[in-house]
Amino acid sequence: MRRRLSLPLKLFFFCFAFVLSCVILISQLSYQYIQKETRSNDNYYIKQILDKVDQYLTVNFSSFQTILFSLETSVQANLENPEVIRNQVRQLYEMNSNYVSNIYLIKSDLSIIGGSTPTRIFDEALPDRKPLFDAANRNKRSTFVSEPYQSVYSGWTVTMVRYLNGAPVPLAVAVDLDLNAIEATLFKIHKEEQLNLALVSASGNIIAGFSDNKGPQEVQEHTFAVGDKSGLEIIDTGGTSMQIRTREGKPVSILKQPTEKFNWHIISINDESRLKAALSRLQKYNAAILLSGLLLSLSIAYFIAKYIRNPLQELKKKMRRVEKGDLEAGPPTVRDDEFGDLARAFDRMVNQIADLLERSEAHNAMRRKLEIQVLQAQINPHFLYNTLGSISNVTRLGQLDKVDVVIDALISLLEYGISDASEEVALRYELQNVADYVAIQNIRYNRNFQLVEEIEEGLLDFPVFRMLLQPMVENSIFHGYSGGQIEGPIEIRAYREEGFTVIEVADRGQGIPEDRLGQLLKPAARETEAGRKRIGMNNIHERIRLHCGEPYGLEIRSQPGQGTCVRARFPAQLTKELQEDENLHLSHC
Repeated sequence: MRRRLSLPLKLFFFCFAFVLSCVILISQLSYQYIQKETRSNDNYYIKQILDKVDQYLTVNFSSFQTILFSLETSVQANLENPEVIRNQVRQLYEMNSNYVSNIYLIKSDLSIIGGSTPTRIFDEALPDRKPLFDAANRNKRSTFVSEPYQSVYSGWTVTMVRYLNGAPVPLAVAVDLDLNAIEATLFKIHKEEQLNLALVSASGNIIAGFSDNKGPQEVQEHTFAVGDKSGLEIIDTGGTSMQIRTREGKPVSILKQPTEKFNWHIISINDESRLKAALSRLQKYNAAILLSGLLLSLSIAYFIAKYIRNPLQELKKKMRRVEKGDLEAGPPTVRDDEFGDLARAFDRMVNQIADLLERSEAHNAMRRKLEIQVLQAQINPHFLYNTLGSISNVTRLGQLDKVDVVIDALISLLEYGISDASEEVALRYELQNVADYVAIQNIRYNRNFQLVEEIEEGLLDFPVFRMLLQPMVENSIFHGYSGGQIEGPIEIRAYREEGFTVIEVADRGQGIPEDRLGQLLKPAARETEAGRKRIGMNNIHERIRLHCGEPYGLEIRSQPGQGTCVRARFPAQLTKELQEDENLHLSHC
C-alpha cells in the first residue's frame, strides 16, 4: 500500500513550493522587466547616437552648401579673370581639405577647373562628370547630391553640384565629399560605443562605414546584405527597427533613420554584445536571488512544518489511545495558541464521551426494557379484555355454538400476543393473527367485517413486528365502522413502491374528522372506548421509526364518508437483522 504523506510533510512541501515559486516569479518578472527596460534604453541610446550622426551630417551639409555658395559668388565676380578663379578654387579647397576631397568647376565640355593638386594638373573631360553636369542643369535652383560613385581623382565619393546661374557659358560648381573623414567618424563611434554604423544611399549602396574588416558581414563593391536581406530591402522595409539573423544564424538588431538633408539612411547593426554583457551581469544577480530564495524557502518551510508537527503529533497520539478504547485524557497541553485550544477541546470531548457512554448505556438498557413492557402491557391485556367481553355476549345471547370459535381464536391470540413483542414475524403470521382477531370482533358485534387481502408476490415472508396489524384493523372497526355499529370490508394490501415496502389497512367506513386525524400519531393520543384506554396508532408509528429510522412509520389518510387508509412504510429490503439488533438490545436489559 502506498505510504501516505503526513500533514507536516505536506505543509513543508507546500510552504517550500509557495515561497520558492514567489521568489522565482518575482525574480523572473523583475528580470524580464529589467531586460525590457535595458533593451528599450539601449534602443533609445542608439537612437540618440543616430540623431547625433544626423546632426553631424546636417552641419556638414550646411558647410558644403556654404562652400558652393562662396565658389558661386567668387566665380560670378571674376568671370573675366580665369586665373583669379583658379586661385580662389584652390584656396577654398585648401581651407576645407579636412572635409572635402575636391572643389571644382565643371564646364559644358566636362573639363574642370580643380582645387586639388591632381585636378589642377589633369583637367581633361571625364565621362563620369556628365551625369553631374546634366543634373545641375536640370535643377538650376537647387543643389543636387549624387549617388556614391568611384571618382578618378577623389576615389569613393559623393558630389554636391550646383548650376552657376548668370555665367556667360554653362558652368556648374561641385564639391566632392571626403567620405573617408565621415567614415573615420563612424568608426570612432563604433570603437567607443560598440556600434556598427553606416551611411547607405537610397539605392542601398554604402556611402561610409562597414569596411571589409569592421562590418558585420561581408561587404563587396560598396554593397551589403544582412542574412537574406539586401541593403535596399532593409531600407524599404517599414518601421525604424527590425530583427534579422545573419547567414551564420546570429541574431542582430537593425535600427535605421533617414538623414534630414541628404537622401541617405543611417543604419546601426547591433549584435547585442553590449546588451548581452549587461544582461549577463543581471543573470548572475538573478541567479544569486534564486539561490537565496531557495535557502529562504527551505528555512521557512522547515520552521513552519516544525511548528505545526509537534502539537499534531501529540494530538495524534491521544487520538490513537482513544481509538483503542482508552478514554483517559492524559496530561494537559501547555501551548497557548489554537493548537492548545484544539488539544484542550479534544480532552474535554473525550471526557464528555466517556460520561455520555456510561449514561447512554444505562439509558438504552432502561428504555428498551420499558418499551417492551409498555407495548406488551398495552396490547395483551386489551386483547384479553375485549375477547372475554365477546364470550360473555355470545353466552348471554345463547349462541353457544360460537363459544368454541371464540375460545379457539382467543387461544391463538394469547399464544401469539404473549410472545416477545419485539420479535419479528413473517407477514403471513400477522395476517393469520388479524383473521383470528376479526373473527372475534364479528362474533362480538354480530357483524360481518370481511377481511380482504391483496399481497404482492414475495411479501408474505416479509419480516414485520409482532402485533403490527391488529391495532390498525382495530382502528378501522373503531373509527371507520363506529365501534361495530355498521359493517363493511377491511382491506389489507402489501406492495413495493419507490424503495419502500408498504402495508395498508383500509376501510370504507365513515372516516375520521380532520381535526382528529392529526392527533392520532401524537404520543399523547389515546383512544377510549366505554371508559377504557385503547391502543394508539402512535405506538406502532414510534415503534417503526425507532427501529427503521425517520423516513418510515405510519401515514393516515381519511375522507369523511369515504373511509380511512393507514399506510405503514418499511425499508424495501428489511431482513432478519432487525430481529438480531432487537435481541442484542434485549440481552443488555
